[in-house]
Amino acid sequence: MALAPFRGPIQQVPPDYSALKVAGRRAYDLARQGTPAELAPRAVIIKRLELVEWDDADTARPTAVLEVECGAGTYIRSLARDLGERLGCGAYLGALVRTASGPFQLPSSHSLDEIRAAAEVGPKALAKLLLPIDAGLDAIPGVALTAAEVIAVARGQQVKPTVRPELQSGVRVRFLAEDGSLVGFGSWKAGKLVPEKILVGAPPSAAATARAADAADAVVGDASSAPAAAPVPGPTRTTEPKLRIVDPRNRMVVVPGIGALQPELGRLYLAVGVFDGLHRGHLYLLRELCRAARRAGARPAVITFDAHPEELIEGLAPPLLCDPDERLVRLQAAGIEVTVVQHFDHALRITPYDAFVAAIRERVDVAGFVMTPDAAFGFERGGTPETLTALGEKEGFAVVVVPSFQSNGQQVRSSEIRRRISDGDLAGARSLLGRDHGFTGMLGTPDASGAAPLVFDLPVSLPPDGRYPAIVGPAWKLGRRPVPASVAATAVVAEGRVAVEIAAEAAAMGHVRVVLLRPSEGSEASR
Repeated sequence: MALAPFRGPIQQVPPDYSALKVAGRRAYDLARQGTPAELAPRAVIIKRLELVEWDDADTARPTAVLEVECGAGTYIRSLARDLGERLGCGAYLGALVRTASGPFQLPSSHSLDEIRAAAEVGPKALAKLLLPIDAGLDAIPGVALTAAEVIAVARGQQVKPTVRPELQSGVRVRFLAEDGSLVGFGSWKAGKLVPEKILVGAPPSAAATARAADAADAVVGDASSAPAAAPVPGPTRTTEPKLRIVDPRNRMVVVPGIGALQPELGRLYLAVGVFDGLHRGHLYLLRELCRAARRAGARPAVITFDAHPEELIEGLAPPLLCDPDERLVRLQAAGIEVTVVQHFDHALRITPYDAFVAAIRERVDVAGFVMTPDAAFGFERGGTPETLTALGEKEGFAVVVVPSFQSNGQQVRSSEIRRRISDGDLAGARSLLGRDHGFTGMLGTPDASGAAPLVFDLPVSLPPDGRYPAIVGPAWKLGRRPVPASVAATAVVAEGRVAVEIAAEAAAMGHVRVVLLRPSEGSEASR
């Protein structure tokens, strides 16, 4: 009967000798000085309180053994004190054994002797005594990430996971690698995983690896002293088709932002977009832009961005289909005469479409815009074909709306190309891109097998882990002739990284384009 009042939610005064602070001092310090503090009662909960054993062999000092299941913050010393006061005899805590804490049980623990013995053997023996880092966290839902997604969250980026969890927005989650190991913690918000605490390191930066490659140039540059590359299967095609150039005389002008536009650029016909990939849909739009510009006696011009808007809006830029420098080369080849590379920041994000257009028209003569039906720009995508057409009728510029380009009844989108690449469907990606998929990076120092790491400045779209036939050539840059890739190689994709197995004499190429070839008929890339 005496135990009943102590079950459930109760108010409990902490013991004098506790670590609580009073006016900046520990309560136990004050108690030791003979001036114990008056501690206020605290709300605690005792879920279960049972008498396990009663020993009154010593009638002057009987002993009770109690089993207590309680919430955090409960003082068992105070429980013994208060129980003695209620019985009118006084009591104190003689011994305390914690038998469980959450999911952790005393039988699964290790004694000090076991730990000392393991320490004498070494770190590996000690590690075997440890539970996984997320042991006891089963109540927090786990979300499995791909290797590329692990790299993204390790960089602090938000992720739209390949496997979408069925959770309510705002739920705290564990990030798990493909092998089930804990990557970190975050939350599920508006269809994205938002990292909060990450327990793995991000991969080495491109700059650091590039510096290492530069330091090794003296060795790599000497083909006679470089290790021979392991033989790799030759691709079915040894040379990339030459870039189709609409007008070899065109020398495209690159303008660093709308603020740098000058009237001397002439009358412009514009298209606005990221143009990542310069896929068949983009090239179709650019052809229509060039035609509209010719009809209006204007120059075809593009406004693109130095970063993908999703990087600012959603915290994670989608992996690239085309290197930024290569994008400029392909825009020039498509006949674009002026490209504005606009910095995308928060100020631009909240700029209304009409203010965006006004900022352009303040600096140059705008003949019009070319758009597809689903295109939009400006704050909250307010610049749709309908609103821009109405503005053009008022301000005196034209808006040409062309149908979206389709392949086999499906609109060609960069997101679909990325999906096909990540699924390993390189042939399907090629049908939408209009070319074999490739990426640009810096070749590092080859290892003993002849595999050189390829380091990217920005995340790129990669197929699943495996070995892919490839061809390699110099990176493309505006102002230099785009040399087709032609050096046979094998690209080894593993956990979001790429190594290139290539002949030793070609390993010193430095900044390169790697073009993945579809496996020969009837074969597949080895996984």
